Amino acid sequence: MNAKEIMLKALKLEKTPRLPVALLSGGVWTMNRRGYSLQDILTKPELAAEIIINASEEIRSDIVWPGSGYHNLAIRALGGQIKFRAKGAPDVQAPLIDKAGDVDQLKLERLKADSGIQNLWRTAEIVSRTLGSQYLIGSSQWGPFTLAGHIYGVERLMRSIYKDQEAVFKVLDFTAELCYQYLASFIDAGVEIVSIADPSASGDLISRGQFEGFVLPHLKQVVTKLHQKGAFVCIHICGNITNRLDLIPETGVDLLSMDYKVDLHKAKEVLGGKIAFSGNMNPVGIMQNATPAKVIEACRSSITKTSAIPGYILMPGCDIPPGVPLENIRVMVKTACEHIYY
Repeated sequence: MNAKEIMLKALKLEKTPRLPVALLSGGVWTMNRRGYSLQDILTKPELAAEIIINASEEIRSDIVWPGSGYHNLAIRALGGQIKFRAKGAPDVQAPLIDKAGDVDQLKLERLKADSGIQNLWRTAEIVSRTLGSQYLIGSSQWGPFTLAGHIYGVERLMRSIYKDQEAVFKVLDFTAELCYQYLASFIDAGVEIVSIADPSASGDLISRGQFEGFVLPHLKQVVTKLHQKGAFVCIHICGNITNRLDLIPETGVDLLSMDYKVDLHKAKEVLGGKIAFSGNMNPVGIMQNATPAKVIEACRSSITKTSAIPGYILMPGCDIPPGVPLENIRVMVKTACEHIYY
């Protein structure tokens, strides 16, 4: 049974011959270690695909993520300003609109006209064609709530939750469609799992009630449409989301990726048997800064907390930073692959 077959069984909550294991995204890490920034490689889809393919053979992650790290290209395509960094993903420089009604002027067809996004789709197509029989191929985008913060401004969005909820829903209706259309074209390019990253929906930023009222309906809407396109869907939310874990299955999502702030024992209690879940190795404290021996120890702790039930996938608790040593990723994968539990 190859990596893709194992991951597909895990997403369906079926028993697997060994523990599934994967990175979450990893685009910046993959390119930076080869001496390229994300901006450098954006105009070279064939080279980007070659680097991703070679990295997959070194790492053996069950999911390979072409196009990760470029979420904010969608903002640029709509007319926003972003700034590329030598290391790291590009940043949004300023909100794109001043009033909620201004979303009516934003044209989603500009996504397909953006040369950078076209190159990401080309990269995904090459990787899918080359590795798609062996590995599950995926890509990612911000979730509707986080996109709303980028487009409307985070502070304005948070104020409007209390003062102008109609404006919030208008922006979220737009960003839900933006999220869907961006990811739908990656599905057309051959990817079979898409990740929705919604860090602004964290328990560190908004309450459970606000999550239930403003985030959950639009996540459910996007997940439903992506399923209709034939893809599996992962949701990743940074920070502590323990008090809303029980709400996540309502989205219909296949996989929940969790930060290191969420206790895996609690996650198993709430989610076990309902949806697949993954995590939650600390990307900096463990994956970047710990010794390989400490990484193995942390992996085994995560496995123990979940009892490695069907549907649990060993992953870092978020995207890994550029400074993570290759050896630490390798021992994480090796520890999972050695855990044969059925």
